Amino acid sequence: MLLENKQISLSIEKQKAAVDHILKQLQNDEPVDSGQLLRIADNETSELAALANIIIRTSTYGAPIALELYRAAKDNGDDRGAFSFASMVYRGYRGVPKDEDTGIKLFSELARKGHPHAQMNLASILMRTQPDQIPAAIKLYELAAKGGIDNALVELGRMYRIGYGVNQDHKKAMDYFQRGAQQGNARCMFMLGVYYSSSQVIKEDQIKAFKHFQKAAMRGMPEAQYNVGLRFLKGHGVETNLFNAAEFFKMAALQGFQLAQANLAAMYMEGHGVKRDLTQAQHWFQEAANKGGSIGKEAQKALEGLEGKQADGSRCSIM
Repeated sequence: MLLENKQISLSIEKQKAAVDHILKQLQNDEPVDSGQLLRIADNETSELAALANIIIRTSTYGAPIALELYRAAKDNGDDRGAFSFASMVYRGYRGVPKDEDTGIKLFSELARKGHPHAQMNLASILMRTQPDQIPAAIKLYELAAKGGIDNALVELGRMYRIGYGVNQDHKKAMDYFQRGAQQGNARCMFMLGVYYSSSQVIKEDQIKAFKHFQKAAMRGMPEAQYNVGLRFLKGHGVETNLFNAAEFFKMAALQGFQLAQANLAAMYMEGHGVKRDLTQAQHWFQEAANKGGSIGKEAQKALEGLEGKQADGSRCSIM
């Protein structure tokens, strides 16, 4: 099936031969010959990385084999293989020997060559481990963004929003979020919604907030789905519509978003926007209660009030 879908062109026999060679060397505690793997792959380094990707996705115990395939691809000049190898050793992925220094060295080499994912990873590492290298991290995020990694714009927007390592600058933050939103990034759309929703005076800003939340919600982001539901419920930036509110709460609740679960339960309890259904109310209160915290405690109280009795007509409590 993978061959038919052109995810790999290496024949099944040659795939087996590559894996058998690696297993034999590992079992004998001997180094894997990257040149031999390349010969098996008909000198196509990209096929070694493709086979490693398949093994990582489909095998619980295949990480050591994938690592050797990525290593062979790296040793023979394949940047995709080098990036995957670096990622595995930096994280110690699935039990492979962890080597942060080697990972960082490879990320740095790839970043200099213009590899956007390596630039993104290296920027994140610098942010976490070397606060004095913030300017370098910003430059790497910018390069990654130019290379098509829109999550780099999310990180840059967050930095300027909270003033992390830079002077707080909401205009710059919004500019980065705007760029990311134009590229279809749901998190950037959501953050624009957050910015516009903070305006309690300008009605047009509330409408803009709703539209940005809605765009992010339609891309499957549960926090945005909850916010759209809340705005339909309260009529902020859009006309009140309890049916739509319940639908968006349900989208977020099904993804495990606790606030949406609690509010959906309350709507089922009261019959607001949905047919009154105490079984559904109990189910969603229980889901919210299971997650704990202050919201979980409130959901647990509501659940206890429902058990063994009919709802008493109290008003829906939206959190």
